[in-house]
Amino acid sequence: MTKRILSIVLVLTLILSMSFSVFAAPDSIDVNLNGENILLEDMVYIDDEGMIMVAIREVLEALDYEVGWNNEERSVTASKDSDVVEFKIGETSIISNGEELNTLKESVIQNGKTFVPLELLSNGLDFVIGWDNKYQSLNINEPVINSENFFKAANDEEIKGKLESYMDALEKNTGFYGSVLVAKDDNLLLSDGYGYADIGQLTTNKSQTKFAIGSVTKQFVAMSIMQLREQGLINVEDKVSKFFPEIKNGDLITIHNLLDHSSGLMNFTELPEFFMNFEGFETPTDVLELIKDKDLMYHPGEGFSYSNTNYLILGLIVEEISDMSYEEYINKNILEPLNMDDTGFSYSGENEIYDATAYSGHIEVAPVDDEILLANAYGAGSMYSTVEDLYRWSQALNTEKLVKKETLNEIFSDHIPIAEGYFYGYGWMLADLGFDKMIYHGGNTLGFTADITKLVDSNLTIVILSNKGYVDFTNIKNNLISIALGGEYEVPKIRETIEISDRSIYDKYVGEYYLLPEMDLEILKLEDKLYAQVAGQSAFELFPETETYFYAKLVDVQIEFIVDEEGNVNELIFTQNPLVLNSTRKGEAQ
Repeated sequence: MTKRILSIVLVLTLILSMSFSVFAAPDSIDVNLNGENILLEDMVYIDDEGMIMVAIREVLEALDYEVGWNNEERSVTASKDSDVVEFKIGETSIISNGEELNTLKESVIQNGKTFVPLELLSNGLDFVIGWDNKYQSLNINEPVINSENFFKAANDEEIKGKLESYMDALEKNTGFYGSVLVAKDDNLLLSDGYGYADIGQLTTNKSQTKFAIGSVTKQFVAMSIMQLREQGLINVEDKVSKFFPEIKNGDLITIHNLLDHSSGLMNFTELPEFFMNFEGFETPTDVLELIKDKDLMYHPGEGFSYSNTNYLILGLIVEEISDMSYEEYINKNILEPLNMDDTGFSYSGENEIYDATAYSGHIEVAPVDDEILLANAYGAGSMYSTVEDLYRWSQALNTEKLVKKETLNEIFSDHIPIAEGYFYGYGWMLADLGFDKMIYHGGNTLGFTADITKLVDSNLTIVILSNKGYVDFTNIKNNLISIALGGEYEVPKIRETIEISDRSIYDKYVGEYYLLPEMDLEILKLEDKLYAQVAGQSAFELFPETETYFYAKLVDVQIEFIVDEEGNVNELIFTQNPLVLNSTRKGEAQ
């Protein structure tokens, strides 16, 4: 590959303000087995360590497993079809289809019943486990066998092996949480989960784990608009004022301007009022109230500014034209025809949830309450999905199952430039890589990151979903593409912290540095530890790999201090991939 794929950073978020949540112990736990709500009275409890324990016989027999008990050995055998799992009470060893595994939590007997931790269901039986601590809701799902031909495994064992090794190293050395799918020429090269779906319960991500997908939602809203246009119910040149006369300057803004982010409308998720008043939002129109009277940032069509407001309005237009909610429209006209059964809308009427717990951080993480964004983003980013369902979506875009070829060409046209060589279409970003055309889009929330990428000529699809917020997938995606196309790639390395015996060396690093226009970086020394703080954001600790090179665990940031010939430090290199900034010290030289 002669050209590396770049990421377009639409909103620069250097450090996240951690939003932690503490939830009370439950009176009862709502349990769903394979999507069906069941009553398991006295069959689920939380022990003194906070681990959810489940009565194994009752759960597995409800899923048509045969469950045997050996009183002499105090062991349980569970079998269904060709799957056999064995374990003993009080032990952490599990034999799953002949392979020995170990859990951190042992099974126990309570009131004559065998209770096991969710970890055993997740790792021993390979179930997809979803635990929502806030709403005390537990999803237990058996993996589903996909019937579509494009889920057939590829024959290239060498490429598959390299992809698996790369992802194993990424999980082990960088703490990656999420699911990844790579497919080429309509065959699967990789589809698997990595890291924890929920750290507290020790459940792991699977290829069918549900994640919030943030702004990837915009693709589905754009498709809905274009379907309605094919039916003659809307024109992309229609004015916004036709649907919302209360929006200031709505007679200047077209549907086209909303679709390609050239409207000039302010982004509601960048307004402090959105985060301060979110509990008062009951409908999308309540959110629209925040921006309807504000001036435009520029005349529509004369600039590009990524704005979630555009797609909130588009979702409302879908509702007005179709006479159904945009969720109902997308379900009926996109998700159901494509058998996307694991895709839906977060915190919708029936409180449908994703499986993975939302986390904020990098190497060190903490749970974060993401409901504020997911419940109020609407058409801008309210959906959840799996890597397998998004692959179904990607495959459908190679056909005319949803819209005609001419309409697809319009969706994937270079409507407006966003950077040199990069453009925005309708719900997608586009780039000419020299060797291929790439169409892609990411999604970010407080606790989730998503990306779907298609290389058109190479017939390559990559889907990455993570239950860590604001993860930069640039290097991951670059390496996965390189591996899939037979190119060179970088194996993720573990970061090792050295011991600095003389912490006085930190004194010459302390000070303020120019980072970006109107954004400074301060280096602090507190209790013999080094910290960095971007203006207006929380400080985070730096850990030394060498005396001059440091990394952070709360965010994916590296800082190298440049020492001149006199031993002074007046410059540092700040890296938050793909951003690399040479920052000079403010004030007098040291």
